[in-house]
Amino acid sequence: MPAKTGETDRPLSVLINTATRSVHTKLNKLVVSRLSLALPPKAEDASNYVSGLLHITPIYIAFESIWSKILQSRVTVEEEDDPDNADSSDICDPETAQSGPADLQTLRDILRIPHPITVHPRTRSLLTNLHLPGLARSRELQKDIVSLTGWSNRTVTEHLEDAAESPTLSEFLHHINQATETRPHVLTAYAWVLYMALFSGGRIIRSTLQSVPPDFWVPASAAHHQSASRTGPGVAAAAAGGGPLHFFSFASTPDDGEELKTTFKQRLVESEALLTGAEREDVVQEARNIFGFMVRLVTELDNVCDTEESDASHMVSLRSRDSVVIEKERRALARLARKVAEEAKRDAGR
Repeated sequence: MPAKTGETDRPLSVLINTATRSVHTKLNKLVVSRLSLALPPKAEDASNYVSGLLHITPIYIAFESIWSKILQSRVTVEEEDDPDNADSSDICDPETAQSGPADLQTLRDILRIPHPITVHPRTRSLLTNLHLPGLARSRELQKDIVSLTGWSNRTVTEHLEDAAESPTLSEFLHHINQATETRPHVLTAYAWVLYMALFSGGRIIRSTLQSVPPDFWVPASAAHHQSASRTGPGVAAAAAGGGPLHFFSFASTPDDGEELKTTFKQRLVESEALLTGAEREDVVQEARNIFGFMVRLVTELDNVCDTEESDASHMVSLRSRDSVVIEKERRALARLARKVAEEAKRDAGR
């Protein structure tokens, strides 16, 4: 759709906000109403809240990982036909990427880009200018999940894989992969929508979470082990400010991220001239797509959280036996099985 007269002179952020205002309002209402169902007195524990985090985390992993891969790859549009530049070190493999979130590589099948990512120099400059590592949320989300559950990184990864297989989230992740590979400049939309939201509605959500009684955030592992009942990571986080809130906080900055927000907005204003008219339209349309997928995802979570546990393959339950305990038991059984096999082998050799 051609840009309307005068739109090329309007800031990109204004175009995005105008184009997404109605669906943004719809999503805000959905999130606020659903959040109340995940907190006391309507919720006995943080199960529904954790389920929400498990469905949000892969989205941040996807676009943040792809963004990092693009910046790591030195191949540009002008260079791609030059065989001398096809060095294997430029191939962005999630297994070797150093900037990706630790312990989350089992999502590699969704994120895999098995060839160098080619970008125009203008796009590279844009994405380099807008890339502020302090805004990244993948690791912070993982910290919250670990604090809320007491799970190992391996168990968190398994649950993220389960969540990523849900219909809407799976479709969204594949869309992110395809859209950012073919039109990498649309990463601008993901940064604006998913980072800036943390400084508006995200602050309201954080305030709500901080008002929840600290015991609500005690992880299942602490609840099952009296010796840890007041020393678990969830309790420590709760004592520090009302629950595990790494996702909504920017503790590494003295002003809780306000300078990051200001810097990002300034850089967007300074850098958006690098986009062509068509690319600006791509960014605005992708912002619409993001909100559309998020609305669908909230609806999908309604179905997940309202389904009986026996039928909810993607639902996490912190009321069930602690996953950490179960994992330890599985490892013990595996060690026992290996020991039995080794003894049997020795007996056969006698």
